[in-house]
Order: sequence, then C-alpha cells, then structure tokens
Amino acid sequence: MCLDSAFADRIFLDNTRVRVEFQKAMSRFFLQVYGCQMNQYEAGVVRDILERSGYTETSEEKNADVLLMLTCAVRSHAERRALGRLGTFRGLKDARRKTPDASSVIIGVLGCMSQNLRKNLAADHAADLIIGPDQYRRLPELIDKARETKVPQFALDQTEECYDDIIPGPSHPVRAFITVMRGCNNFCSYCIVPYTRGKERSKPLTRVLAEATALAGQGIKDITLLGQNVLAYHDQSNDFRELLEAVSEIPGIARIRFLTSHPKDLDEQVLSTIARIPKVCPALHLPIQSGSNRILKLMRRGYTREEYLAKIALAREYLPELNLTTDIMVGFPSETDSDFKDTLELVRTIGFDFAYMFRFSVRPGTQAVELGPKVSEAVAGQRLTRLIEVQNRITRERNSEMLNRTHELLIESPGPRQGMLGRTRTNRAVIVHSRLSIGQTVTCQVTRIQGWTPIAEVLGTEVPVPQ
Repeated sequence: MCLDSAFADRIFLDNTRVRVEFQKAMSRFFLQVYGCQMNQYEAGVVRDILERSGYTETSEEKNADVLLMLTCAVRSHAERRALGRLGTFRGLKDARRKTPDASSVIIGVLGCMSQNLRKNLAADHAADLIIGPDQYRRLPELIDKARETKVPQFALDQTEECYDDIIPGPSHPVRAFITVMRGCNNFCSYCIVPYTRGKERSKPLTRVLAEATALAGQGIKDITLLGQNVLAYHDQSNDFRELLEAVSEIPGIARIRFLTSHPKDLDEQVLSTIARIPKVCPALHLPIQSGSNRILKLMRRGYTREEYLAKIALAREYLPELNLTTDIMVGFPSETDSDFKDTLELVRTIGFDFAYMFRFSVRPGTQAVELGPKVSEAVAGQRLTRLIEVQNRITRERNSEMLNRTHELLIESPGPRQGMLGRTRTNRAVIVHSRLSIGQTVTCQVTRIQGWTPIAEVLGTEVPVPQ
C-alpha cells in the first residue's frame, strides 16, 4: 500500500519532532557554579531556560548529557579552578565515548570566563559551548547545534539583556537573591567586569516587584537585591531609593539587603532612606580596596580615603547597629610598604565587621596590565597574611560585642548538634539550641562565642514583620 507523499512527509516530520522532544526530555544537565551571588542567581536563570526546554538537572555529573559550568573571571584563581574542573568534564566525556551506548556529551562554559578567554576554551579545553552572560536564552538551540555539527558554538554578543521575564525558583527556604541591574560603567583599572558584563542596565521596577512578590508567595522573607553597582540602579524616574521603598511594601518580605555598593554612590539621601525603612537591614558591603590615596587613584576608584572615612562616619550616624563589610586588595602594582601601612591603619580605624581580602590578580585587557613596578608574590603574600591577622582580631572583637545583647533572629536551617542556625538583621549567623521551625523569627540573647559563631538562647518567638 502506497502513502500519499505529502502524508508520508507529514508522518516523517511528526516522528522527527517527537524524537527530538523525547531526546530533550531524557537529556540531563549538570551545572557547576563558581563566583559571586550574581552567578548563584543566574544559575537559576540557566536552570529555568533548560527545564522549559525539557532538560532535567542531575546532581551526578557522570550521569549528565550536558556538563555546564557558570564561571567567574574576576581573579585568576577563579579561572584556574574552573579550568581544572573543565579537565574533569573532558575526562567524563572521553569515558562516555567508550561505553556501548556511546552518546555525545556536551561541555559548556558559561559566564564571564567565556567572555574573557573565548576561543582558548574550545581549542585548548574541548569546550563545545562558549556562552557569555547575555546569551543564556540560546542554550537549548546551541546544545542541539553542537550535537548536530560537532563544531564548537560561540555566543558572546553583549546586549541589554536583563532576563526580565525569568523568575528563578529560590534555592533556599527563606532567603533569595534578585538581580536588579547588570554590568558596570566604572572601569576600575584592575577590574574585568565592565568588559565581561557590559555597561550598566537596570531591570524594570515592575519586573523586580513581580519577582519579589512571587518569592514572597513561596515563603521567602529575606531578599538581597543584586547588582555589580547596585546603588546606581535607575529605571526611568525610579532610582535606588524608590526601589527600596517599593520592595518594602510587598507583604511577607521582612528583610531587604543589597550588594554590591560603590563608595562614590553612597550619599546621605541613600542612608536616610535605609534608616527610615524598617525592613531594610543595617548591613552594608562597601569595598575600600586600599587605604592609600595614591593606590586608590591608580585603581581609578573615584574617592579618597578621607571621603571614604566621612561616608562611614555618616553611615554609622544614621545606622548605629551597622554591620560593615568590605573588600581589600594588597599587592597592587607599585604598592609600597608605606601604601600598605596606610591600608592597615585604615582597617584599624574603621573596624570592619568582616573583610574579603586577596592579592592583586592581573586581568588581561584591563588598564592595570600596564602599571608597574609589579609587587612580588612573596611580598604580596606577606602583606596579605599581616592584613588577615589584623582583620581577624577586629572581627573577634566585633563578635564579642554581641555577647549578652538581644537580637532578632530569622531561623534559616538546621545547625550543629540538633541546634538551629539563624541570621540577625545585621547578617550575623547565630546558633540556638531550641526546637524551632525554618522561617520562624525569634528574639534571642547571645550567651557565648564558639570559634567565630555566636551561640544564643531564645527569649521569645514570632517577632512581627516590620511595616
């Protein structure tokens, strides 16, 4: 019996479509995430895009058909870790080829490192997909194309992408991130971010509010607003202050935080807004990078140590309970012993609650590549060790100030020895040994410090959400 050719073609196309959809439904992806909170958030964007296309995530990389890593390029250490992991992925791909049911494993490198290293990832590391931060929507299409053509696929164009219509599911029962802006216009001399992430652009306020409302509906109480330069948020007539006001009006959201702030954008208007809105937590991450005016100028940071000190004094005036954290770099090109002493003196003067401290890492393509003389690894290492010693002592002192004081604690997860772990409004993790539920808010009193961790006793339960 002969079939009409058009009818036969229709059967062929339908069968092909079914087969492709079946293959996608059976396709499993493994996602390794490196880097900052924004990468953690964008991992949720990637998951959403793939799951909408029929892919299923697996926690076992050996079972994955698509091996992906979301990368960071801020420091060379992050790149080395990712490249080492890429070698593991390549070994899994080679092993799969030897199995009886050999199927093609696709290796993809996503994010900032893709934008930075580009063709080296395919030529030297056998990556099948090299996808920049603005091109995640193309993942399903490029996976298929890489399988069909056996040719590496590149998608690195920078656009105005903010993934406005994607609301990643929360990865924590009570805390979540929302990226409200992407990119950076500052071009600090050491920083690769403007080159890998592009220029600043903000997510529309309506989309931020829709995302926060959806998260509140899923039980999220603590939201952190993310941006490479979050204080520069701007959507039409709405600036960062209007953003805080609007998010604070969402029922169910009890705490609002934000990362990362640039000192040049912090002013009295922002601080007065934070102080006026009860839901905005008194915690500020404000990178100083160096205490030397000469080094700050070479870094193109846009402020002096005196201006930074004045802003911290103003912040503590408006926010007496302020938890202040920072980033500090040592070993920047031409940094002298005198410059380093300026940094140590500033750290002692301010008394940061915590600091992320690291050695300068040259990033190809940035202005700092041309600066000199270089500081030796040995000297930079010695300075970093000394800085860590000083800051650790200050952190211990700041922790001890919590003793015998009352704190509001949002319970986040089980803790050690049948205890529960909670977080204060000032972003301190605290352990309580009481039977409590995740998401419950209690008052507690810190009775002792164990290592770096405060231990507390519960005084009362069900603290009302601030209005």
